[in-house]
Amino acid sequence: MLTFLISLSPVILIFILVVFFKTDILRLSIISFLYTSCLTFFYFNTDIKILLLSSIDGIITTLPILLVVYTGILLSQFLIAKGSLKRLAGIFASSLKNNLQKALIIGAGFGNFFEGAGVIAEPVVAPMLYTTGLTPEASVALSILGYSGLMHLALAGVIVTVLAAVTSISSEVLSLDLIHLSFPATIFLFLSIPYIIGEPAFNIKKFFTIIFSAIFINLSALFTVKFIGFSVSAMLGGVGGIIFLFILFRLKPVFSKENYKDIIPFVAIFVFLSSINLVPPLKNLFFHKLIFKISVIPVHIVKIRPLYSAYIYLFICFLISFKLFAEPSDKLSYYLKTSLQKSYKPIVSMAIFGAIGSIIAFSGLKPDFSAVVKSNNIAFSIANGFIHYTGKFYPVFAPVLGWMGTFLTGYGIASIMLFGKLQLSTASMLGISKSFLASSLTVGASIGSISSPFKIALAAPLCNAVGKESSVLKKTIPIGFVIALLVGLYTYIAA
Repeated sequence: MLTFLISLSPVILIFILVVFFKTDILRLSIISFLYTSCLTFFYFNTDIKILLLSSIDGIITTLPILLVVYTGILLSQFLIAKGSLKRLAGIFASSLKNNLQKALIIGAGFGNFFEGAGVIAEPVVAPMLYTTGLTPEASVALSILGYSGLMHLALAGVIVTVLAAVTSISSEVLSLDLIHLSFPATIFLFLSIPYIIGEPAFNIKKFFTIIFSAIFINLSALFTVKFIGFSVSAMLGGVGGIIFLFILFRLKPVFSKENYKDIIPFVAIFVFLSSINLVPPLKNLFFHKLIFKISVIPVHIVKIRPLYSAYIYLFICFLISFKLFAEPSDKLSYYLKTSLQKSYKPIVSMAIFGAIGSIIAFSGLKPDFSAVVKSNNIAFSIANGFIHYTGKFYPVFAPVLGWMGTFLTGYGIASIMLFGKLQLSTASMLGISKSFLASSLTVGASIGSISSPFKIALAAPLCNAVGKESSVLKKTIPIGFVIALLVGLYTYIAA
């Protein structure tokens, strides 16, 4: 019990710092790193060499996302400066009657569309929400919440592929269980939108609008999983949601010639990323062949795929935007520099959280890299503690374990890598479906996105919310935990 509670202490520390001390994201990452490192060294008997190498490994693993953050900020800041995002958001904002409609169409519809296509949604969706008049805090939270219910089917199906590799369960079977559990996850997440935007009063019309929006997005994704393929299900779920909401709200957006020019960078992003994910020769070339491998820790190979990652294409789209909108007096170097000034805090914070995730994953690794001592591994201690102390009720807590993995590491995939295999033996002991339990963990990991300091740090600088991260986390940590628990309750009943 003591080891289990001590393993949970990094989560508890982050919660206390955010809720009671309103610690900013950079300081939060530094304190969390120092505490986790000391805990790993002194209590879990991990060699200092492993701590140092794990930290470097975590930063290198995080590097592609850090580049996405910078290029996303570069693109969005330029488009904001030129009024392009404001004009685009205005097409919808002028027709939309309230903040709920803005949250559903931009946050959920476009959020799932971009994330499903392989574009990290926050750099695009957060500033779009902000320019419609939503508060910085709400814009940050909604840019993540909108896609969290379907995150496990997003990124062109890469999460399903990883889960299948970890569990040796067919991706087709897993995708059907994942979409099954997406329904309660998305409904519960969407029901928290009024609280996020500061309009929590109950309204029957608002309630049914939220419920039907969540159901229709998931039905679109379910249809795609069954008849087309899971790799595009979240993207087409977002498209289905946008079409449904346009019809529901009777929207008739009017595009000017300037608006068509405003759309070009986003069409370019979609074409680039859809092509490399959905055109087999391109995917084979960019994903399987053009790879740089770095191994700081011999048991872990970091694979860098420069032409498969979004940052190259975000930068190309910035150059396209610069060509379209730049005035003669504009200098490329000015935007490169100012974007770096705006992004360095979240980038440094995210790198540190990446290091923390790697330290947790490799705690207990022997100095000669021969094996991990399970009793000295934080992830194993957390998972084993949940299984041991909850017994037959473990399915209630499987999504919470997934949520916790994302909360600590910033990555849903890291949650799967840390805890995925443990679900197989636990499912056998409990006599329930291995696929369903592994999917439940994965859906919890997706829900964890809304509570992740890592994700909040990504979105904050894009909508004038730097320094307000703790206010966002104060709301989203309890929301994520409670919704993960509710999905767990559903898992227990369904299983």
